[in-house]
Amino acid sequence: MADHYDQKILALLVGDARLSVSDISRQVNLSRSAVTERIRRMEENRTITGYHAHTSVSKEDGVTAYLALTFRPLSCDLVQPLINAIPEVKLAHSISGDLDLLLLVQASSMARLHAIRSEMDSWPNLHKIVTHMCLAKRVDRW
Repeated sequence: MADHYDQKILALLVGDARLSVSDISRQVNLSRSAVTERIRRMEENRTITGYHAHTSVSKEDGVTAYLALTFRPLSCDLVQPLINAIPEVKLAHSISGDLDLLLLVQASSMARLHAIRSEMDSWPNLHKIVTHMCLAKRVDRW
């Protein structure tokens, strides 16, 4: 379980994954070795699953959308390789409720988003796709 030091370290890394251990240790008032050990432990227990670079594709020239998919019968496992083959899919979640799969897609253009959407029409057992365009980013803590 994460204590307040782990939570502070996580918040700092979420804000800037490139922070040095020295910078983090100064900000949380722990030794560098203690911070290093805490980060290692959080990586091992999968609290920290990776460090990421954010790109500007969706900020100015690109488009971002959530695609809500429903299958009849449920086919999320069948389409997993198809999802993996589309690099613009940034998140894919099986969810509860009326939907089966929610995808976050960041495409370079509306034409590319349309091409991705059209490609999905041929997926097995696809019943329905609803596209939700992202208009403005309010919070990004990934």
